[in-house]
Amino acid sequence: MRFGIIGCGSIAASSFAPSLLNSRETELAAVCRRDAAGARDFAARFGGCAAYDSAAGLLADDAVEAVIVATPTDTHCEYTLAAAAAGKHVLCEKPMARDRHEARRMVEACREAGVALGVAYRRRLFPQVLEAKRRLAAGEIGPQVFTRTHYSGGGGLGSGPWQIQPGIGGALMEMAVHRIEVLLNLAGSEPVEVCGQLDTVLHNWPVDDTDALLLRFADGAAGVHSTILTSNPRRDFAQVDGTDGRIVIDGLEYGGEAIEVETASGREQVPVEPLQAPYFDQPMIEDFVSAAREGREPVCDGVTGYRVQAVADAARESSASGARVAVEPWDPGSAP
Repeated sequence: MRFGIIGCGSIAASSFAPSLLNSRETELAAVCRRDAAGARDFAARFGGCAAYDSAAGLLADDAVEAVIVATPTDTHCEYTLAAAAAGKHVLCEKPMARDRHEARRMVEACREAGVALGVAYRRRLFPQVLEAKRRLAAGEIGPQVFTRTHYSGGGGLGSGPWQIQPGIGGALMEMAVHRIEVLLNLAGSEPVEVCGQLDTVLHNWPVDDTDALLLRFADGAAGVHSTILTSNPRRDFAQVDGTDGRIVIDGLEYGGEAIEVETASGREQVPVEPLQAPYFDQPMIEDFVSAAREGREPVCDGVTGYRVQAVADAARESSASGARVAVEPWDPGSAP
């Protein structure tokens, strides 16, 4: 499948473009950025594909069958709708949109156009997450009662000034959403309520650097997520507690090599084959290609993107009001 990349920033260079070039299932056909010279330089670095200075130019290219939207969050909805209207499949970088309302529009537009929509919550296809899901499905720790995810790390959010722009930047939108997705994926039940606290504890930012979320799920289980951008060194983990044990993923990074399963009989280190940089998006992209060809939803699908955004919206509303906030569910009648 021939891809175009809208946006030639760090994530496009560090993962999307190398993964497209490394896979036998994909080809990088075009890229675009507003800086035409920058687009040409990026294209030259990654195989000499076509280069455009606008998304409209790239979307008009008949050689492009699918696009990766790798721009700041406030343009995700606009570019996804334009790509759908042009008949292109869409894989959108996270977070999916500014809010759940934009996310819903994106899902509906792609369905109406008959194109696939994916959202780059790449950890759904990380080997350690897949192994944890397999063991949960096998009932190795009994019925689940509690799920936790956590990220900590000091320093800033990256090179883009938009990453500390209110409404689209901050700890919740830039870092926490990845781990909220893992939380929802491992919990395996619909989130129904959130109590959230979003604060700026250390940095001189107009956005949050510290988040704590308490979730209640439809099956009665509880969940917790925390993101703190005020503490080094970096730590990224998940834990699922069941009535008969627990599973710990101490390393939600692409290079994770094992998970731990603890039951009454002891602790077992379960090795997995780690992904290799810079190709950690290749499994997600190849599943997306297969889904588009087969007419099914990709594993990293748009409804997942909506659910993460609905939890994030509820967390922001809860933090502002001091009250528990219901999570707006995906309309079951709209499910694929």
